[in-house]
Amino acid sequence: MSRVLVLAGGSPHAHAFGPSGRALVALAAERGHGAALVDDPDEAATLVGGGGVDALVVAGLWWRMLGDAYDGWRERHAYSPSPSTRRALGGFVADGGGLLAVHTACICFDDWPEWGDVVGGAWRWGTSSHPPRGPVAARVVTSHPVVEGLAPAIELDDEVYGDLDLRDDVEVLAVARRHPGDAEQPVVWAHRFGAGRVVFDGFGHDARSIRHPQNARLLTQALAWILEGR
Repeated sequence: MSRVLVLAGGSPHAHAFGPSGRALVALAAERGHGAALVDDPDEAATLVGGGGVDALVVAGLWWRMLGDAYDGWRERHAYSPSPSTRRALGGFVADGGGLLAVHTACICFDDWPEWGDVVGGAWRWGTSSHPPRGPVAARVVTSHPVVEGLAPAIELDDEVYGDLDLRDDVEVLAVARRHPGDAEQPVVWAHRFGAGRVVFDGFGHDARSIRHPQNARLLTQALAWILEGR
């Protein structure tokens, strides 16, 4: 039985990460994996460093919360990973651990540039953006085990992140537009970091999106694929 650790939490000002984390744990458990939920990156780092985890799912928002808009949140929720946490999380994937990065995972750890290397892409402050949550029609653009059997168009209510800072070696699996006339933006990709397999799913804003039939299938197939590398 594979062991999956779901890391969900962080600043709650725009997301309900508790229900999202529980939905991800349930998806993993339904597929026969042993799944546990934590809400602290430092705890997750300790657990993955202990050798008892095969795959890490990150669905949270831990960052420094810079800017006037976050003045009311910064004192309680600002976060910067310690050197030991960076080594443990990055080393886990580099050494062959699987990583499923969901939605806001690409925004996390904004003073740790190497996190973008691990995920395969990152939010670029001042450049990246997303419109309000609404109807999205994503287009599957290649054949890959993560998107096998999905409809050519993935339709759900969510957000489309655009103008992310992608690494050159990611394999884009699905694209979507932020608004009519926008360039198609990569919203799902596969990636390898060291010996580890990584999938980024830009959807999963909340538990309803995670449980959406097409996204739930994508997430469970992504989990299966990253675990094949173990």
